[in-house]
Amino acid sequence: MLWQVLVVGLVVLGVLATGRGSAIGVVAGGAVLTASMLLQDFALGAAFRLRRRPMLALALFVTKLLLLLGVVLIGLRDQRLDPLSFAVGATTLLLAIVVEAWYSHPRAT
Repeated sequence: MLWQVLVVGLVVLGVLATGRGSAIGVVAGGAVLTASMLLQDFALGAAFRLRRRPMLALALFVTKLLLLLGVVLIGLRDQRLDPLSFAVGATTLLLAIVVEAWYSHPRAT
């Protein structure tokens, strides 16, 4: 999560420095994808733990779906969010995952 915040922050600084894109769109894209990943993690944990809770898992998956659909229907349709900036923000999650994997595992030399 720390890497995600740092990567989004760097991208927002780049957007503000160049004057291209929307900082709000970048933050929204990063936040939505991070929330989606966290909801999926909680749902899978509820579904596959020793003490299974299938109804909680289903509710979390539905919440995740509604979150993603809500952003698309409200934010992008009404042009409240810049679609390209939102997409850039969404890809910051993937970059943060790669950075986390890179720094958390010792390199074979």
